[in-house]
Amino acid sequence: MMVLGACQNQTVQDKPWTWSGTEQREGEDPYLTQKYWELNQSPMQTRLRELSPFPVGVVYYQQRGDSLEDAIREFDVIQSLGFTALKQVQLKAPYNPTGYDEAVFHAAIEAGISPWYYGIGGWQSITRQLLDSLEIDLALTPENRPRIQNHPALMAHQRALWHQRVERMASKPAPPQSNKMGEPGRNNPWMPARLIPTFAQWLQNTYGSLDSLKDAWNCGYTGSCAFQSFEQAARELQGTGFDEYGNGVGKLSHDFRRFRDAMKFQSELIVEEYERVMDFYTQYDLQEPERTGGHQLFENQAINAWDLEGQAKAAAVGGSFYASIHLPHHFFLVDNEITRPAYWQARIVADMFKGGWAATWESTGGPTQWSGYQGFTVDGLTMSRLVVSYLAAGLKGIGFWMWNSRGEGWEVGEYALTDLQGQPSERALVAGQFSRALQEQRFELWQALDEPTVGILYSWENEAMLGRLSLGGYDLNTPVYKTNYDRQFRQYHTEARLGVARALGNHHIPYEFLTERDLEAGLAARYPVIYLPYLLALDARHLRLLQDYVAQGGRLVADFPLLMLDSYGRLNKWEKNSQVAQLFGVQIADYQHSFNEYKILNGDTLRTQYGDIQPSGAEIVECFDDGSPSVLSHRFGQGETALLNLEASRLVSAPGRVQLERFLCFYALGARRPPFEVRGARQSQVYRRAAPLADHYFIVNDGGEEQVQISSVHTYAQAFEVLGQTEVRLTNRGMELTVPAGKGLWIRAGKTDAVRP
Repeated sequence: MMVLGACQNQTVQDKPWTWSGTEQREGEDPYLTQKYWELNQSPMQTRLRELSPFPVGVVYYQQRGDSLEDAIREFDVIQSLGFTALKQVQLKAPYNPTGYDEAVFHAAIEAGISPWYYGIGGWQSITRQLLDSLEIDLALTPENRPRIQNHPALMAHQRALWHQRVERMASKPAPPQSNKMGEPGRNNPWMPARLIPTFAQWLQNTYGSLDSLKDAWNCGYTGSCAFQSFEQAARELQGTGFDEYGNGVGKLSHDFRRFRDAMKFQSELIVEEYERVMDFYTQYDLQEPERTGGHQLFENQAINAWDLEGQAKAAAVGGSFYASIHLPHHFFLVDNEITRPAYWQARIVADMFKGGWAATWESTGGPTQWSGYQGFTVDGLTMSRLVVSYLAAGLKGIGFWMWNSRGEGWEVGEYALTDLQGQPSERALVAGQFSRALQEQRFELWQALDEPTVGILYSWENEAMLGRLSLGGYDLNTPVYKTNYDRQFRQYHTEARLGVARALGNHHIPYEFLTERDLEAGLAARYPVIYLPYLLALDARHLRLLQDYVAQGGRLVADFPLLMLDSYGRLNKWEKNSQVAQLFGVQIADYQHSFNEYKILNGDTLRTQYGDIQPSGAEIVECFDDGSPSVLSHRFGQGETALLNLEASRLVSAPGRVQLERFLCFYALGARRPPFEVRGARQSQVYRRAAPLADHYFIVNDGGEEQVQISSVHTYAQAFEVLGQTEVRLTNRGMELTVPAGKGLWIRAGKTDAVRP
C-alpha cells in the first residue's frame, strides 16, 4: 500500500536542500589510516613507499629512417622537458641491427631517463648496508630521503644496476601460461569446453553436494535440472562460437545464480593467473616491479568476467595496478564527456588498489581523429586538467601514449605529445612541467591520503545480477527476442555510481569508492556516510556488515531500487521482521516505474523506479508532489539510514540535473559535513589530499574563469600554486584564488597545526 498525504503542506521553500560548514572528525585515527595502508601491504609495496617513485613517462616510437643517434637526441629532449621514463619503447624498423634494443635502452639510461615505465620504482632498495658500501654518511630517515636519492654515488650505483638489467633483458623468462599481464580480454558467462572440468571442480568446492548446487541454482523454480554430476552441471554454461576476445553463445536459463557462478569462476581464474605471474617475477627479480592492468572502467565488470580489484590485489606482491585512460576509447559510455570522467576513472583505479602503487601507465598524449569513438582536442589546458585529475585521485605514475606518433598505418598522426614535425607541443611542455614538480613533491604525495566524507559502494555481486538481467529472458540465439533494452541493464550500477560521484564532486564533497572486500576488511568506519547506488542485490554477509556499520554510528543512504534480490537471484519480499526491513524501517510493497505515471519532485518531472512504501518505524522526511514518500529516515542502533525513493543517483549520471544533484547531496550528508568547503566554483571541481604537513588541493576547471574561496578545518601558514610557484592569498580559515578558464591547478597549503609523522 502506498502512503499518500504525508507531506501535503510541504513547499519548495521548506526543503531548500542547502548546507554549509566543515567538520573535523574526532579520534586518534578517524579515517582508519593504518588499516588503509595494510589492505595491500607486502614487501614490494613497503619498498615502493620508501622509494616514493612518481615516474612520468612517454612512449618513444622509432620513426622511418631513425638511427641510434636520432633516438639519443629525442631522449635528451624528453629528459630536458622533465620526463623521467620511457613508458614503452617501440623499435619496429626492419633495418635495426642485432643488439639495437639494448643499445637504445642503454642510451636512455645515459640520457638520465628510465627505459622502463617504473622509473626509480625499479631501483635497488636503499638500506643502511647499501649506504655504507657507497660511503654515504646520511642517516636513513624520511627527512633525508630526498638528499640520499639525489646523492651522486647512489645515482651512479642505481644506473649501473639498470645497465645490468638491460643486458639481462633477452634472457628474462616468459610468463607462465603465456599470460601477458596487461588488460584482460572481454568475456561473457559462457565458457569453452576446456574450462568445463575446472568449473566443475569449482562448483564442487563451492557447494559440496549436488543437492546444495541444485538449491543454489533454483532448480525446479526456474526450470528443471537434469544434471547428475558436477561435470554435467558445468556443461550448462558451455558455449560455442567464441571470438578472439572470449565472447561465445550458449544456453539461456531463467535462473540467475548459475550465470553469476560462471562469471565468478572465470574472474577468479583470471586473477589466479595474474597472481602466479606476479609470484613468478617477484622470485626472478624482487627489485623490478611488474604491473597488472585494467581498461573500460565504466563497463560492468562481472558480465565480462573481470574482477579489477582482485587483479589489483594480485599486483600487491609485485608492483603496480593501472588502467589505460584513453579519451577516444574509454569515455563512450559517458557520451564522450572527459573532464569529470577522467577523475572518476583515476578514482576507480586508486580505490581498487587502496594503499598500493596505482597509476595510469597509458594515457592519451595528443589529439585523435580516427582510431576511437570520438576525436578530441588535446592542448595544454586539456593536459593540465587530465594530469591534475590523476593527481587528485592519488595516482602515482603517468605514462603517455605517446611521445611521437606512428608514421604509418593505424593511429598514424595521433596521440603524440610532439607535433607532426616532431617538435614538443604546448601539451608536452605542460606535462613536462608537472613531471618536474612531481619529482620535488613526490615524497609528500606518497604520504597524502584522501579524507572521504562519503563511501560509494561498488558491488561486484550487484553487477553480476544486473549482468544476468541484461542477457534477457529468452534464447538469445533466437533473433526475434534480441532487444537493446535488455542490454542496458548491465550499466545501471555503473551509471548510478558515477551519478553519485558527479553530484558529490560538483559540490566538492570528498568521496571514495569502497568495495565488498573493503567491508570485509573492516574499512566501513572510514566513511561517515556510505551510499548504496542502484543496489539491486547484495550478498547476505555484506548486508550484515552494513547493518553493523549503522548500528555503530554510521549513516547509510540508499536509493532505488534497493535489494530487490539476493545474490541467488531470489526475490527479497521485505518481510516486516527481515534484516533489511529493520535496517531501513520500511516495507516495500511493490516496485513501480513512473514512465507512464510521472513522479514530480519540487517541479522536476522524473521517469524513475520507485517503491510503494509502508513505513514500519521510519520517518517520512519529504514527499513527491503527489504526497507519496520521496525520502524516509530511520534510526538504527547508534546510526541512521535514509532511503531516497527514486533512482536519484542514476538520474544525475548525465550532466544538467542541478536541483536533483543538490537533493542527493543534501540527503547523503544529513548532519555530516566535509573537512573543507568551497564557494564560487560553478564549473571547477576542487579535490584535496591531506599529508601530515600540508594539504594538496587539486582544482579542475572546464568552464570560464572563477573566483573561488576555500575554507578548511585546518589553518595554513602559506599556500602556493605548485607549477608557477605563485602565492595564494590566505584567509582566516582557508584561501581564495582566481582559477583560470579551462585549467587544472595544483595548490600546496602548509598547515599551521601540522604534526610530523
